[in-house]
Amino acid sequence: MSGGARVGELARATGASTMTIRRDLSELERQGMLRRTHGGAITLPARGTRLPYSMRIDSEVEQKHAIATSAASLIPDGASVIIDTGTTCAAVTQALAGRDITALVLSVPAASALGSCPGARIITPGGELDLDELAWTGHRAIREIREFRADYAVIGVCAWDEEAGLTATSAHDADVKKAIIDSAQRVIAVSTANKIGTSATFTACPTDRIHALVTQNLPSEAKTWMTIAGIEIIDNG
Repeated sequence: MSGGARVGELARATGASTMTIRRDLSELERQGMLRRTHGGAITLPARGTRLPYSMRIDSEVEQKHAIATSAASLIPDGASVIIDTGTTCAAVTQALAGRDITALVLSVPAASALGSCPGARIITPGGELDLDELAWTGHRAIREIREFRADYAVIGVCAWDEEAGLTATSAHDADVKKAIIDSAQRVIAVSTANKIGTSATFTACPTDRIHALVTQNLPSEAKTWMTIAGIEIIDNG
């Protein structure tokens, strides 16, 4: 794979066991030096850039499924919801499929997942389609987010640390997140734990604008500063 390697390749190159390789890759991911994928790992891009959706979709699949199931359980039938872009948010829409909700969905994968079973009313914004993320972009999309008054929002996380708050890898994504947060009564962030304690280039919001975080195996130091900020933490670890 471009910019990465599979566990078997690393084992053959180093002479180490596959168990040792997997353990070392997990530790390097914890340190923010790479990202685990199904069967291997890929190097992380420079700060201010984002891995392509096609690479992220195969990363931490089981964690995202567990996070999505918990996040979906927080949204009652009859609610209106804004669902952000990203692979974890797409997993949430899969967990919500068939539910009686009205959802403004910001990406094609999320809309497809939510529509896999009848039940939800699905609304998509207008604007240009980002062909990498398969997400709607531009001023028209942001305007339609601001015009949608939601009971809940499910927001993805690019990076989140104590000092900078929630940050994003592009100015547009930061603006989308700001619009989502302003338009929702309750904001639920969904994230794997490796994005907590990191920061990206563009500010999306301070920590205390998020009401709840659904994650897995969140480090104790992050739990401390998030709890102080008043965030409800749902940890599936």
